[in-house]
Amino acid sequence: MAVSSMRVEKQDEAGSRRRERMRAILIEAALRLFAKQGVDATTIDEIVNVAGVAKGTFYNYFTDRSEVARAVGALIRHDLDAAVTHINEGITDPAERIARGVRLFMANVVSNPDKARMLSRLYDGGLAHDSAGNLPLLDDIRAGIAQGRIHVPGEQVALHFIVGLGTVAMRHLLDTGAGPEILHGEGYARDISLMLLRGLGVPGADIERILARPFDATGFSFL
Repeated sequence: MAVSSMRVEKQDEAGSRRRERMRAILIEAALRLFAKQGVDATTIDEIVNVAGVAKGTFYNYFTDRSEVARAVGALIRHDLDAAVTHINEGITDPAERIARGVRLFMANVVSNPDKARMLSRLYDGGLAHDSAGNLPLLDDIRAGIAQGRIHVPGEQVALHFIVGLGTVAMRHLLDTGAGPEILHGEGYARDISLMLLRGLGVPGADIERILARPFDATGFSFL
């Protein structure tokens, strides 16, 4: 009985891994199409064609296009949060953490333009102040206000300013092209970060210190 139970457990684990891989393949295919042409213009037939699977396979994992779109959005936000957390390890200044997060947005254009396009599309419908995807940024905004590191009329205004500027900057780089300097927070990325920190009311001397700190977004899992 013990040997039989172990065999069943291993079969279940293998089956679970296969399901996870197939779900990931479908999400990746959907991401590529959504990034290129938008959710509404993408059909389930196109998703399964890119994924290289039968249409019935899609319905083993998702009920419709909206459900896979939510899965794509959740994956991107999860990966972005993880990357921002990684790149901000050891950084305690909320203003600097915010600026590094925005530079990571822009670096994504170089390393993974599909995810960058999809990320920019996630904000087309506006910003929900209390959405789960905004909570890490809101934590830094609130800490920055409490510590006197940023000076803004309110946290919602700061949220819209930061995400709006970061999204516009990302779309600009997607449209015009981004060089490897963006991965190091230089060039256009530095200029945007400068304007961001000024807009948040960070003193000029502190801005120079923040932008002088080494920044390297190569090799991140999100990217």
